[in-house]
Amino acid sequence: MARLSLIDASFVLFESAHTPMHVGGLLMVEPDNHNFATELFQHLLQCHIANPPFNRILKVGAGGWPYWKTTSTLNIEQHVFLHQAPQHGDELALQRMLAQLHSQLMDRRKPLWECHIIDGIKGGQVAVYIKIHHACADGMKLSAMMDQLLSKVPDTSISPAFWQFNNPRRARQNNTLKQAYDFGSALYHQIVELPNLAKLTGKLFSRAFYPTISRMPIPFTAEKTFFNQRPISDRVIAQGNLPISSIKRISKFTGASVNEVVLAVCDAALHQYLIDHKRPSDKPLVAIMPVNMKADANDKDNHFSPALIELGKRQNQPTERLKEIMISSRQIKHEAKAFSPTAFMNLSVATNALMLLIGKLKLDNRLPTISNLVISNVPGPRETRYLFGAPIRSITPYSVLLPDQSLNITLFSYDQMLHVGITACDRALGDIELLVPYISKALTALELDLLTVTLEKVEAQLEQQHH
Repeated sequence: MARLSLIDASFVLFESAHTPMHVGGLLMVEPDNHNFATELFQHLLQCHIANPPFNRILKVGAGGWPYWKTTSTLNIEQHVFLHQAPQHGDELALQRMLAQLHSQLMDRRKPLWECHIIDGIKGGQVAVYIKIHHACADGMKLSAMMDQLLSKVPDTSISPAFWQFNNPRRARQNNTLKQAYDFGSALYHQIVELPNLAKLTGKLFSRAFYPTISRMPIPFTAEKTFFNQRPISDRVIAQGNLPISSIKRISKFTGASVNEVVLAVCDAALHQYLIDHKRPSDKPLVAIMPVNMKADANDKDNHFSPALIELGKRQNQPTERLKEIMISSRQIKHEAKAFSPTAFMNLSVATNALMLLIGKLKLDNRLPTISNLVISNVPGPRETRYLFGAPIRSITPYSVLLPDQSLNITLFSYDQMLHVGITACDRALGDIELLVPYISKALTALELDLLTVTLEKVEAQLEQQHH
């Protein structure tokens, strides 16, 4: 038996048919063998053994708290599927098929993961869509899993059965004494952090009276936008890509982090979408984005916590928008570390759990919103990887929709490209594919604006020297 953390339990307790809490990843593979999909499917059907968390079933304890129970039986045919792409097998047909797969709740009587192989795609590619419950793994864990499982060489002897992934760092002693010790230790550290949590909460809400005291957004003060419609079960997805070289060039030139550049580009595209739909936002959008809270540069582990980040104003020029986001992002990290990364993480987890509870009680339309959407950027392999001997051309992520949000943007870096995965509610944002070119145009606009600003500075310096 394995207990779930607060945030993982919230993904289970507040899941509904309208807000399924699983994440997905789409791998586009380019084999030179016409029987690749069938051979891959037959191979995976032979992989009956599963390691944690892929051999666990959700159970509910006496107090209503969910926990994982390990199962010794795994019916692989209930987890691995082979599909034929719809007629013509073009990108639009594939998107619709993937959206349907991503809309469906998973059966809690089984381990919460699926692998769908889709053959018959135009151009000879094969799609592999992996679907895993968020309580099992988040984006960072999935990225680590991909990094170990996807081969660096075109070798068909290397199995891509991700459910056999063995992470020794997650290994735990399965005995009552060890679990009791871990629980007591965790409880002690939470009690120790209470003063820091109280100080952080106090400073956060003091911003209501002294706006300049902090850049951290106050929960429930974000403006409700077109993106804050209650989602239904049907999903629509879209994908695109951005050259990592362009983003890193901007990052190096401005001193901004890659995440800050990504936020600026997405923010500009989101405002353009709202303007085109005659729903402009008067206030800056507020995004939830994972922030790395590592205490020092020598710490090799990542300590990510969901943070509320206020983005740029609608009327900002691209360079101004990036500066605003850099200031917000860095002050949030500074304030979080000044109090305690653990206290900040506890506040973030509690805020997000509260948002899920509000959605479960259907109070989201009656209360102000915490944020407008989730924007997440997950690092992946930098070079080409192979699946069952065939090169992977792209890896695109799809994620969850929170109760009062109809849009999620998740990005995954792979092989010199940043792959953009957009998940949205079909009823609320049925034309969300328009956001893809907006994001590309926003990146180009930022590059051009930086060039213009630089030239203006050079001109001013030359003119000053002339006088």
